[in-house]
Amino acid sequence: MQRVLAIATRAAPSDLPVLITGESGTGKEVLARIIHDRSGRPRNQFVPYNCTGTTREIVDSQLFGHRRGSFTGASEQAPGVIRSASGGTLLLDEIGELDAHIQPKLLRFLENYEIQPIGQPRPLNVDVRIVAATNADIDRMVRENRFRKDLFYRLNIIRIHVPPLRDHREDILPLVDYFLRRFSAEQHKRGISLSREVIRHFIAHDWPGNVRQLANEIRRLMTLAKNGTVITTAHLAQWAESFGSAPIEADTEASAYPGTVTIAADQPLPAAVAELERALIIRALSIARGHLSAAAVRLGVSRKGLLLKRRRLNIDELLAQD
Repeated sequence: MQRVLAIATRAAPSDLPVLITGESGTGKEVLARIIHDRSGRPRNQFVPYNCTGTTREIVDSQLFGHRRGSFTGASEQAPGVIRSASGGTLLLDEIGELDAHIQPKLLRFLENYEIQPIGQPRPLNVDVRIVAATNADIDRMVRENRFRKDLFYRLNIIRIHVPPLRDHREDILPLVDYFLRRFSAEQHKRGISLSREVIRHFIAHDWPGNVRQLANEIRRLMTLAKNGTVITTAHLAQWAESFGSAPIEADTEASAYPGTVTIAADQPLPAAVAELERALIIRALSIARGHLSAAAVRLGVSRKGLLLKRRRLNIDELLAQD
């Protein structure tokens, strides 16, 4: 994520288009806002537009605008979102869903910064920075001729991929802390915290809905909790059932390695300590499905410390043999 932010920060001052890819809920719009905020353009001139779920004619009008009377129902003049974002940044969310007949008009705008509203006799110049985002496999769409190659090449000048939350689990704890503080303030709640077991559940969970799902889960827990509550796994199960959804499962007890270990007493202390450490680390890695950050939280050590112990105790070699 630090690399993602570094690229976004370096790209922000330019006027080049940026293409942001990543699964739904990973924070693509948040990243687009960061790019806008660091671009030097007015902060209030960030306009998001979702390219899905409407007809070609409506998209044409919404994006490029229309003159009054230019078609049936055009009783008022509409500037369109591109002109509405003039001087700022326009986020074209889910760009992969943009109607194929509109794509050439968008390409012309990206090449000449000109738009031609419906019914307008002459094109108009507009100064807008374009950031596009998609959760689709846009490279595959181009190969299958479902998205124009020339438009793709024009958008793909600077590309930033936002990884799914399961690929940077070390950010889960800071995000949990942030959302707890944010939703506590919004809902005027005090003293609500999560038990260690719940934290372990959160770190081990794959979060298919990514950061958005994590935020919604914290919001739900905050809504149902009373002031001073320490939220436990029992709350998770009970509240999930009351909402008709399955509780978050972390498989914390499912492991191929035993939960107890027997150590021979007639051996040097360093050897016994190494054997115990090895057993605890292998167990934690098994429960955490190999995720180092989750295993480190379970063991109460730093991620770097666990990495060093894993190397010193030859744990990778043991797991490979097993």
